Amino acid sequence: MWRVMQMLAWRSSQPALIRWLEASALFGVALAARFWLGTLQGAVPFLTFYPAILIAALVLGWKEATFVLVLSLSAGSYFFFPPGMLLLPTGYAFVGTLNIAIIIALKALAQKLAEANDRQRVLFQELQHRVANTLQSAIGKLGTIRRRMEFNPTEAINMLDETIERMTVSADIHRRLNDLSLFNQGLEPLLRDVVATVIDDPSVTLKFNVEELDLTLDQTSVIAMLVIETANNSLKHVFQRNIGSRFDVALLGLPGGRAILRIKDDGPGAVDTIADTASPARGLGMHILQGLVGHIRGTLSIRHGDGTEIAVEFPIARSYV
Repeated sequence: MWRVMQMLAWRSSQPALIRWLEASALFGVALAARFWLGTLQGAVPFLTFYPAILIAALVLGWKEATFVLVLSLSAGSYFFFPPGMLLLPTGYAFVGTLNIAIIIALKALAQKLAEANDRQRVLFQELQHRVANTLQSAIGKLGTIRRRMEFNPTEAINMLDETIERMTVSADIHRRLNDLSLFNQGLEPLLRDVVATVIDDPSVTLKFNVEELDLTLDQTSVIAMLVIETANNSLKHVFQRNIGSRFDVALLGLPGGRAILRIKDDGPGAVDTIADTASPARGLGMHILQGLVGHIRGTLSIRHGDGTEIAVEFPIARSYV
């Protein structure tokens, strides 16, 4: 069943001219086959044209399928339909149009199911990576606490309390990312919450410049996860190494119904970057970023220089829904 849905969700990437030529070829084959069947007694006038129409709708698109239908009706009326039967072409036109509509509706449904399946795969992968980062950070702190307990128990107890508080807040953020009420507060408060959970170092300055845009819940969720993923990377490779002290998040509207998300730290980006695929962890982080960006139909760019800046330009919801 899933293979059938994948076939229906497939979209032709061929140029328009090639698709129209293929539609013409389908009609030519159907017409030739119908002439060959003409010697058979009782051959249905539209017998070979329906498969051509269905193939065109499935593989090429509704415009090409309609083109094949119109040519088939014209050829059928001229060569094969009995004289005086005006309702017969109308019936064939109705059935052909209905078949095209059904195929196109099934293709649209299959495409949505395929996109939803792919989205769930990427979001689950992002969740796994996010939880793994949280646990890795907690394990590192627990190791530090264990070493401190031998010569400074008081400081170790304070660090343990901080670690417990951080893990509690992290667990709350993971849960609240699935809570719609969190998103009703606005995007900037949401991003402040999630970044403060990931980067809890008081020596790091957090700056936000977030415009209120007409985004869907799905886009808002993806933006939050993009920020979380980037914040985790900056924490591990910049702030925990004490080679940076600033983390900026900006979401701005652009002309033409587009927006841009910019996330930047002030670490030496040329040395350690999320795009460094030599490290499996960072390679996975880059893969997750690309998958998330794909779900909002955006383009990802990474600039190194005075820190590392990740920019995602994407169309806002109203421009493609």
